[in-house]
Amino acid sequence: DLERVAGFGAGLLERLSRLEQPPAFVEVERKTQAGGDRDSVRAYTGTIPDYATEVEGLRLSGVIGGGPADEAGLREGDVIIHFGSQKITNIYDYTYALDAIRVGVPVEVVFLRDGREQRATITPRSRK
Repeated sequence: DLERVAGFGAGLLERLSRLEQPPAFVEVERKTQAGGDRDSVRAYTGTIPDYATEVEGLRLSGVIGGGPADEAGLREGDVIIHFGSQKITNIYDYTYALDAIRVGVPVEVVFLRDGREQRATITPRSRK
């Protein structure tokens, strides 16, 4: 319940504001499972989704300069309609497709630019 969360946050801030000394900083060691954590293996494409525009597919609001999508020739305004074997109709399809790709394995991307279908190959990289 949102009201409970807000009340907890307000109470916590009130208690912190009354402390004479700031709370002690405690560094917590991050533990990973065997084989690494999800962040270390998530493939990076350098695409910036446009969350504001409703289209069939995934419209890009841009790409990260020097990233895999930029190197493949994608740019702002392109609408991804296929990513690998996954048909893309919205951001959720795209997120699902990203989870299925692997670092260093090329992926064919089908996209619309100015209403014309085009193809490119993106080679995802590691985020780290």
